[in-house]
Amino acid sequence: MNMQIVAGTGVPSQPKWMRDVGRLTSVRSQFILAGNIRDLVFNGKSSAPVSVLDALFGFMSEAGAKYILVWDIVDGLSPHPNTAETRQQAKLDFELEIPAGGSNPISLERLAELIKRATQLREVKTAEGEADFIAPPRTAIVIDFASRLTADPERSPEKERLFFIACEKYALNAAPFKVSAVAGAMPTFNPVFWLTNAERDLPSWLSVNNPRVHNIAVSLPDMDARRSMALASAGQLQIPNDPPNLRVAFANEVASLSDQMTLRGVLDVIRLAAANDISAEDIDEAVTSYKVGDLNFKSPWRGNGLRDQIAAAEKSNEIHKRVLGQQTAVTKTLDILKRSSFGLSGAQAKSSGSRPKGVLFFAGPTGVGKTELAKTITKMIFGDETAYLRFDMSEFSAEHSDARLIGSPPGYVGNREGGELTNAVRDRPFRVILFDEIEKANPRILDKFLQILEDGRLTDGRGETVYFSQSLIIFTSNVGIFEVLKDGTKVQNVFPADMPGQVEKTVREKIGDFFTYTLGRPEILNRLGDNIVVFQFITHEVGAQILESMVSNVANRLLEENDTSVSFSQAAKGALAEHCLADLSHGGRGIGNKLESVLINPLARALFARGTSVGDRIEVERVTRNDDGTFSVSLRGL
Repeated sequence: MNMQIVAGTGVPSQPKWMRDVGRLTSVRSQFILAGNIRDLVFNGKSSAPVSVLDALFGFMSEAGAKYILVWDIVDGLSPHPNTAETRQQAKLDFELEIPAGGSNPISLERLAELIKRATQLREVKTAEGEADFIAPPRTAIVIDFASRLTADPERSPEKERLFFIACEKYALNAAPFKVSAVAGAMPTFNPVFWLTNAERDLPSWLSVNNPRVHNIAVSLPDMDARRSMALASAGQLQIPNDPPNLRVAFANEVASLSDQMTLRGVLDVIRLAAANDISAEDIDEAVTSYKVGDLNFKSPWRGNGLRDQIAAAEKSNEIHKRVLGQQTAVTKTLDILKRSSFGLSGAQAKSSGSRPKGVLFFAGPTGVGKTELAKTITKMIFGDETAYLRFDMSEFSAEHSDARLIGSPPGYVGNREGGELTNAVRDRPFRVILFDEIEKANPRILDKFLQILEDGRLTDGRGETVYFSQSLIIFTSNVGIFEVLKDGTKVQNVFPADMPGQVEKTVREKIGDFFTYTLGRPEILNRLGDNIVVFQFITHEVGAQILESMVSNVANRLLEENDTSVSFSQAAKGALAEHCLADLSHGGRGIGNKLESVLINPLARALFARGTSVGDRIEVERVTRNDDGTFSVSLRGL
C-alpha cells in the first residue's frame, strides 16, 4: 500500500493547508481558509480524523493555547473546546461571560474589539512609570460561516463594511509574540481564521496587497487520505485484520471509487454499506448510491435484468428490424452494451468506476438509422423509446451556450436554476443521453464532454457535482461524409457506391482529423477509443424495405384515425419506388421526406375531395407526377 505517513508515527500526514498554516503563523496574522472546510482531516497526530476546528485547536495547543474562540453570525462566541474550564479561562482572559455549553451572542463591533485585544500587545505602565507591553493570552479566533456575513462582499452594508475595515487594520497592526512556557518557540501571531466556502465570499480588498492576510485553499482529500479513512472505518463492515491485505484491498478500492469525495463522504459510504448489509466486495454499489443521492438505489447495470433484455432483443431480431441494413453497427453496439452489463467498460484501466457505463459514437451518412438505433436501445432498456434525453447540438454553437447544459456561472442570471443536462441527470442518473450532431457544438462545450468521459462527473453553475456513472452516452455525427475546403466548397468524401470497408476507413480517418486538427482536441478522440460505430449508406434493397414500412405506416394511421382501409395497386407501388428511391444519399429520412410529397400530401388532398365514411375501403390505383412537379393520386373504392 502506498499510504503516505508521518515518519516515525505510522499515521497519515497532515494536509497541505495545515502545513501551510504551521509555517506561516510567524509572518501572517490572518488566514482565509476556503473550500472543503466542513470535512474531517487527519492532523498528523492520530490515525483518527478530526474536524477542522479540532485540527486548528490542536495546532494552537502546541503553541500554548488552552482554547480557541469560535464566532459565527447565528450563535455568537464560544470557546473550543467548550468546557467549564475553558469558559472560566476565557472569562479571566477576555472578560467573556459564556453560559454552560452555550455561547455569547456578541455583535460585530464587540467581535472587532476582541480581535484587537487578542492579536495586539497591550501597553501598560510599570511602577517606575515606564511603558511596557503585555502579550495577550495564547489563542486563535475563528470566524466560522464567514461566507454568510454579507450577501455582497464588495457592497456590504455599513455595519459589515466597518467590521471588515477593522479586521484589515488589526491584521496589519497585529504583533507576534513568544510564549515563554514553550521552550524554543519562535514568536508567532495569535491568528484569525476565516472559514469560507470560497475566497470571493469576503471582500477582495481584505487580502489584496495586505501582507498579513493569507489565502489558503482547503482542498478535497487526496487518495492517501481517502485510503486512510477507509482503513480507519473498515471495522464497520467487519473486514478482518488477518490477513491484513483484505483491509488494504478494500481501502484501495474505496479510495479509487471516491475520487473528488470528502472524508465525511467516504465515512458515510461505509456507514451506508453497513446499514444496508452491502458487503465489502460490493462497496462500489454503496459509492454509487451515495453519489446519486438515493440510499435505496440498486444499479440497473448489475444482475441479469439488462442481460436478459439484450438476449431477448437479439432473439426476436427486433433491433435489426427497426434499424435496417446496419448489421455491423448493431452488432458492435450490442457488444458494448453486453460489456457494460458485466461492468467491463474501461476494465483495462486500473479503475473506471466513475466513468459512464457506456459510450457510443455513431458516425455515418444522414438518415441511415443513427438516431433510430439510439431510440431502439432506449426502448430495450426502459421499455419506452422516449425515455432518452436528447440534445440537438446545433443549438449549442454559441460560445457560452454551455450555460444551458450546466447552468450559468455564479453572478449571472439563472445561476440558481442549474442546467438542462445536470438537472436531468441528477433527477434520473440511469438513462440514455443522446447528443445529436456533436460536430455542430461549440468547441468549448466539447471540453465538458471530456470531463464526463474521463471523470464521469460535471459541476453545475451552483457548484453541485452531478455523476454520470450510471448513464449511457451516445454521440451522433456526420463528420467524414462531407468536407468543406478552404475556399468554402463542400465536397463529398464517401458515396453510396463505395464498398462498406472503404466507407468505414474514410469516415474514421476524417473523424480523427476533425478532433486532432480541426478542433485541436485529440484527447476527446482518445476517450472515445474503439467505441466509434460507423453506419453505411443504405442500399436500394434496404431502401425498398424502408419505403414498404413507411407506406404501411401511412395505411395503419388512416385505419386508426379514420377507420378507412387503404391499399395500393402494383402500379402505384412501382411509381412510389421510382420516385422515392431515386436518390438514397439522404437515407431513410430522405425517403420519408420524398414520400410526404409523392404520396401523403396528394392522398390527403384526394381523400378530402372525395370524402370518406366509416368503414370505407379504397385503393390507390395510380401515382402521377404533374407537369408542375407536384404529384396526384387516383383512388378507387372497393
